[in-house]
Amino acid sequence: MKIAQDKALDKIKKCLRLAASSNANEAATALRQAQALMAAHNLTLTDVQASEVKKVMQKATVTDRPTQWENGLVQTVSKAFGCKAIFRVGRLSRQRGEWGFIGVDVSPELAAYAFVVLLKQLKRDRADYVKTKLNRCKPENRRARAVRFCEAWAWAVYEKVEAMAPNAIADQAITAYMEKNYSNSGYTKNRPNPKSTAHGKDNDLAAGFEAGKKAQLHHGVDAKSNNAKQLEVC
Repeated sequence: MKIAQDKALDKIKKCLRLAASSNANEAATALRQAQALMAAHNLTLTDVQASEVKKVMQKATVTDRPTQWENGLVQTVSKAFGCKAIFRVGRLSRQRGEWGFIGVDVSPELAAYAFVVLLKQLKRDRADYVKTKLNRCKPENRRARAVRFCEAWAWAVYEKVEAMAPNAIADQAITAYMEKNYSNSGYTKNRPNPKSTAHGKDNDLAAGFEAGKKAQLHHGVDAKSNNAKQLEVC
């Protein structure tokens, strides 16, 4: 059933492309064929648009309730690549949850890979900041200040990631996909930030922002396709 529907969707999309022809007769014929195929296979225009979209999953750092800074990094990457992001809770008690990057063409793959690369760098920078600047803080204050550092880091990388993103953004197709597959999904709440009585909030934010601006990405080539772009660590 799925294979037959996929073939029908491919035929419908070809017909719809022909329906944009400057030849009026050819366009009208193609549109009728597309409409007939949609009726025969019980498909709507939303189904056709949604079929252009794909989802790439990537492991999160937590089982459920992601931190605000991790969610911030995901949203930064998703926005830059014209994607939507969802969070799926781990199915087992100790299984990590997953982020889903939803978009068209190579955008989901690029967004997922950029998230992995940047998350690795963020963790490294956070560990270095904690070791060199927060080593004398009480544990609860250290955690809170490290979170502020991470949030600012995630803000800072947006322009860098956006510069690497492909130009094709298909909001209508992604919206159709989300309505078709996630219209009844609940919102996953972020993990609340730890409270801190320590000073240094501005210093933490400034340090995180400066570190995030130094994050490194560059274009590479996907091993599976010479035409696809991928992001790699410099």
